[in-house]
Amino acid sequence: MSGSPAHHSQPPFHPVNKHPYHDLICAISSVRGFRNGIITGARIRLPYVFQAVIYGILFRQGKVAERISFTVKQMFIHGKNLGLFVMIYKSLCCVFRNVGVSGGVDSWIAGFIGGYWAFGDNKGISGSVNNQIVLYLFARGLQGALISGVERGVIPKKMDVRTPGGFRILAGFSLALILYLTEYEPKTLSTAFWRTMDYLYYDSDSGPMMTSVEAKFIPFIIMGSVSLLYPLRESLGLEQMLAKILP
Repeated sequence: MSGSPAHHSQPPFHPVNKHPYHDLICAISSVRGFRNGIITGARIRLPYVFQAVIYGILFRQGKVAERISFTVKQMFIHGKNLGLFVMIYKSLCCVFRNVGVSGGVDSWIAGFIGGYWAFGDNKGISGSVNNQIVLYLFARGLQGALISGVERGVIPKKMDVRTPGGFRILAGFSLALILYLTEYEPKTLSTAFWRTMDYLYYDSDSGPMMTSVEAKFIPFIIMGSVSLLYPLRESLGLEQMLAKILP
């Protein structure tokens, strides 16, 4: 295939994928994608290593070394799985688009196959990493689909999630769905997520106002409480107060 992108009859895509599927450049592109996936996974997960150290020091739950080890394993697995997906996707797209499969069908097929193999494992550490990635991507994909629906005229513009009103509707629906499941179908939620919901909505039904663990977060509680006075005085808004403390 040759010619400039401006004269190409299909929607634009990465120029490397216009080379024949057996071309060395296409293979190199896929390998680079694998490399970039590993690096991206490391960049995303590295802050969690430091978080594990801080969490272990604050709550003293379990051994800090074990937490760090688990997080480091997640970092390597995240990078490998992401890199594998990128390599599979780019390789398949290179083949599809050069045998006449394009216009979005190539992305759907290659994306499904890549996701199935790279992120399909749901057991062990790899499963926990994949669960986080897949749910995150699903949320991003849903957001993009809603925006696409508005652009295509299928969804009313007032429900555009890029607008203040549309985003509030999305926020309201999301929280309503989660709280319904929490109250009436808790078994549908993951164990880890349920623990958080239990602490928020059931653990707060009784017990002392402040335990020794919760007392460590008094500065956060005070700031959050004061910010509730924002409607009475704009300077008491949380962002405004934080701007003064952390310029």
